[in-house]
Amino acid sequence: MKLLLAIVQNDDQKSLTYALIERNISVTRIASTGGFLRGGNSTLMIGVESDRLPETLEIIREHSSRRQVVTVPATGIPHNIDSVTMPISVTVGGATVFILDVQETYKF
Repeated sequence: MKLLLAIVQNDDQKSLTYALIERNISVTRIASTGGFLRGGNSTLMIGVESDRLPETLEIIREHSSRRQVVTVPATGIPHNIDSVTMPISVTVGGATVFILDVQETYKF
């Protein structure tokens, strides 16, 4: 058995949690705070059998990032206004996953 500790942004945790539960994968969410910009994160504790590890990692990959439109300064483009910005679509989010071996597990 494996224990995955997946650290994801709060904006991604709900869809990821639901996707895991749909596939009958046990998950427990712990609220946490990240070091970068002190953004809100969630740490998901996920217990899976070793043979389901690739499936679980793929679910995490699919549900831990999203496309978002942000505006950036339009550098390198000739213009008369200093505050010209342009919207671009970027991928935000992601996950950091730690995988631990579990010696024994008990459910009471």
